[in-house]
Amino acid sequence: MTKTPCSGEFLLDSGDNDPYSVLLRTDHYCMYQPDQKTWKSMRKNRLKALIVDPDEKTRTQISELLKKNQKISEILEATSAEEALYEILDQSPDIVFLNILLHGRSGSDLISLLERKKMFCNIVMMSNKKEAVIQAIKNNVYDFLLKPVKVTALRQVIDKISKKAKAGMFEKFQDALHDLDNKQRIKISSTASHTLIDPSDILYCEAQGSYTTLYLNNGRKELANNYLGLIEKKLADLSFFRISRYFLINLDKLSEINKGDNTCILTNGEQKIKLHGSKKQLRLLYQKDLA
Repeated sequence: MTKTPCSGEFLLDSGDNDPYSVLLRTDHYCMYQPDQKTWKSMRKNRLKALIVDPDEKTRTQISELLKKNQKISEILEATSAEEALYEILDQSPDIVFLNILLHGRSGSDLISLLERKKMFCNIVMMSNKKEAVIQAIKNNVYDFLLKPVKVTALRQVIDKISKKAKAGMFEKFQDALHDLDNKQRIKISSTASHTLIDPSDILYCEAQGSYTTLYLNNGRKELANNYLGLIEKKLADLSFFRISRYFLINLDKLSEINKGDNTCILTNGEQKIKLHGSKKQLRLLYQKDLA
């Protein structure tokens, strides 16, 4: 793996002022670029996997299952969010099997950090509770496995992610992170193509797991291979507002805010679109100067 030196530091936490945060100095390495060997491995549809679980029996069980899968080239292990972060920085795994409950920082904390630092890897959350599926969805997790992990479910997840790697999703992800160009267009990467979209043509964006659906004025929809948070950053200097975890709206299309049921109405010609927002965000929107 070819590593790029850089300077600075960041904290593994939900807020950089937490004195108990784990400090990770990035004057060692903070970003990476796959070398020729890694690209060759991806082209052959073989994945490097990282198992993050404090329970040794669970790690062993999943590791044994992965060894039987021909699409897995290497298996790494970590017992905590801190160890997982070091492995992700140093080894660049293609897929991370992440237990929700960890000692110290949780799996959700790790996901939040990876998203903030724009570090790409496919996250598969694991838990022995079905209720945890909701948490996985809230964190925009790519997939979910119920423990004890079954070989069929594991194979399905690997097959799905393997197809993404084969399609060159890593390249498309980086392309989609480019800033708006001089023509004020946003580049959207989907499974099959790259599309330039005028932000004024966007009605609203909706989070769909690790993807985002863009709803356009002409009735067309575009599925982007980006988290909604990344789309929000691309549109940060324009007239867009995040009304909830799931929706980002074009304020130029906003016609009504209903504090009673926490909804807002977007108008597109004769079409009226009702979207639910969080109470906090709609209160901020209501107070916002939209003139």
